[in-house]
Amino acid sequence: MPSGTSLDDCRPTLRGRSRRSFLSLLGLGGAAALAGCSAPESDGTVAEPVEYVEGTATGTRTLNFLSVDDNPAVNRVQLALDGAYAVTPEQEIFPLWADISTDEGRVYTVELRDNLEWGAEYGQMTAEDWIYTITEVFQADPNWAGFPNTGDWRQNGEPIPVEKTGRRSFEIQLQSVDPAFPLRPVMWGAFCMPKALIEQYRPGGDQAGLQQDEEVQTLTYAGNLGPYRFERWERESEFVAVRNDEYYLREVDGVPDEWRDAPYFDSYTYQVVPEGSSRLSALRSGELTATDVPETRVEQLEGVDGIDVKVFPQAFMTSLIYNQRSNGSFYEALREPAVRRALAHAVDKEHIVDDVLRGYGNVAHTFQPTFSQWYADDEVTEYGVGDTYGHERARELLESALDPTPYRYDGDRVVDEDDEQVTLDLVFVQGSQAVQTTAQLVAQEYDAVGLDVEITGKEYGTLVEQHVFNSWQGDGDPPWNAGPYNGGPRDGSVSQDPWDLILGVTFNTYPRTPSATRGFTIERGGINFYGYVPETDFGSLFETATGTVDETERGETLAEIFGALSAEQPFNFLNMGVKIVGYDSAVRGPEEVFGYTWNRNTWRLDSA
Repeated sequence: MPSGTSLDDCRPTLRGRSRRSFLSLLGLGGAAALAGCSAPESDGTVAEPVEYVEGTATGTRTLNFLSVDDNPAVNRVQLALDGAYAVTPEQEIFPLWADISTDEGRVYTVELRDNLEWGAEYGQMTAEDWIYTITEVFQADPNWAGFPNTGDWRQNGEPIPVEKTGRRSFEIQLQSVDPAFPLRPVMWGAFCMPKALIEQYRPGGDQAGLQQDEEVQTLTYAGNLGPYRFERWERESEFVAVRNDEYYLREVDGVPDEWRDAPYFDSYTYQVVPEGSSRLSALRSGELTATDVPETRVEQLEGVDGIDVKVFPQAFMTSLIYNQRSNGSFYEALREPAVRRALAHAVDKEHIVDDVLRGYGNVAHTFQPTFSQWYADDEVTEYGVGDTYGHERARELLESALDPTPYRYDGDRVVDEDDEQVTLDLVFVQGSQAVQTTAQLVAQEYDAVGLDVEITGKEYGTLVEQHVFNSWQGDGDPPWNAGPYNGGPRDGSVSQDPWDLILGVTFNTYPRTPSATRGFTIERGGINFYGYVPETDFGSLFETATGTVDETERGETLAEIFGALSAEQPFNFLNMGVKIVGYDSAVRGPEEVFGYTWNRNTWRLDSA
């Protein structure tokens, strides 16, 4: 930076007011300064840095992808780490760090590029880094690092063999042919860490040490592996990454021209602005480049000069999640499928979609969107619509279903064995008016069938830390540990704080490869934080669906899975939403298709 030039001298003014001045009004001004300036032009002037500032309701507590797999954390890590490869909306593989290939669909070869360099003097990325990460973290037993997706790297309960075939290549040896494997969330988008970094903590199983490692929490090891490099991070306010001038993709053959100068922004910031109306105000005035738009606010932005609103199909499902672990006040009842079915009759899903979401969404009945080729109408049982919605019917079913539990009706209210009124704690994610309104609606619906509900809003990271993460509280070691979201059997592994219902934590339905939902639906699944123990043998069904090359058999098996899930109701499937984003109208790149972010490193601002 030239001597005597301040940070504010380098900052462009957006629609008449600086981003710093606006964020100061929110009490975040101290976190808003941008580090660095662009180089001087030939005439001696300093070019304005091109910033991409994404407004978000929540921050994240960690950048350690080995122990956390939530969207806020992954979004930030992806700025510095590309991952193995991307999948285009046409379901084609786009190599990033690596390409993946196979001859017969059982053994897959992963070939790393030759110009991948770690930071912090860890040297070149090699196959050995991957094999060590896979075998000593992803497949480790016990799960010392708290990796949440161990099931992705196992078949029939056994680790998938991986074998080094060269300095930059290795094989993944499946038990059976699986032509869809590259589309599964196993290698697709997978991150890796240097072997020399992980092995400092592996011998003693030091999860806390790895979690607190400065290189992990500042992504120092990322080197040239992503379009941006870590600049700074203040957990509850912002995450800033700056353009990585050594980005490996600018020096490889066979990529489209738009990747050769990527990325097109000097910095990429996730700015935490919890209040939705404040985010939209910042978007209007130009302090934000993009932010999610609530369904209730779309009309306010339509036709606004300088803003484009885009609607993207997406695979994330909103559910009302039941706590079936032993620290809920109603867990004995919520473990009964008949109770969960009764409660599903009490919530009007069509009202939520039509009125709360303003039509931006679709009613859900199982763990798959209706646009998926694997969705089967004739297998799915519908609750909460038409004749399957109604308080009188819900009460009748609930009264019968409560019979084997400690709860019963006393008049028109549900009471426990001490004749005390049952009150459920519903915790929702703050930042979305639609989520809050849905929480209030659920409380009203449950009240009509005799259940009191107290609702509490919490910031996403706080909610995850206090209610989603769970750990073993029983005697001795847990019989098993599937990661931070599922620390063991539901009677012994519980969250820090009790809860009964959660709203606002969305689940990926993986419509390209729905077998990936296995981690949500089996007892030892890595995302099963709610303690669901199915009556159906989903493990065997998923193995069948994954292992067959016959698409008819796969379709029939998946239909059986999704039919059983709709009947067992591990949680109340509410709706499949859409992603609504407001952009500065100068942004070029986002297309209204499923999987739209795959090439976000090539997005840019129109210079016109």
